[in-house]
Amino acid sequence: MQRVIFAVIAVVAVLLIGGIYLFGKRTPPPAPKTAIENPTPTLRAHLVLGSPDAPYTVVEFSNYRCPHCRDHALRVLGRLVSDYVERGKVRYVFRHLPFSGQPDVFEASVAAGCVYDQAKDRFLDYHLLLFRAVGDWAGLEGEALREKLLGYARQLSLDAGALRRCLESEAARERVRFDEELARALGVDGTPTFFVNGEKEVGFMPFAKWQALLE
Repeated sequence: MQRVIFAVIAVVAVLLIGGIYLFGKRTPPPAPKTAIENPTPTLRAHLVLGSPDAPYTVVEFSNYRCPHCRDHALRVLGRLVSDYVERGKVRYVFRHLPFSGQPDVFEASVAAGCVYDQAKDRFLDYHLLLFRAVGDWAGLEGEALREKLLGYARQLSLDAGALRRCLESEAARERVRFDEELARALGVDGTPTFFVNGEKEVGFMPFAKWQALLE
């Protein structure tokens, strides 16, 4: 009987030692993705219109399938550009925020950044065209979506071949991913979200409210 007891104790001890060894040597879980240090709305800004010396800086986080973003783009943005950006009063920064499950918006955002690279003066035209034509491209994927995005570039007499190469570049795609990460770091979870000289404003605002903020 004693031999049986000793044998059981020995087996348990081996299992415990083995367990300690195995768990002590197991591969640790991957470290969480490093957060952006000292995030600011203008950090690594790419899509910028207006003078760097303007007294006001407006940063917009937008989504091409967001109806309130569309309202801002088509009803307010033109007047902001003509009355404030072009007169040196506002520096305007565009940032993209595709939501989970929106690969079409991600691709459209990449395309807009590529257009800016190719012809800065046509960026705003392409930006507005994406909002106007959202019913045509939203929900598409793969080559069908890409052809739509290239077609809009052709309408603006842009180089569709150069745009295609840019769409496939990792650098262009990483810029949109950075905007997504920066939005999280700044606590932006809806669109449109604006920062006016660092002060956060959420949702569509009529032009009269913009006048009050900027004057």
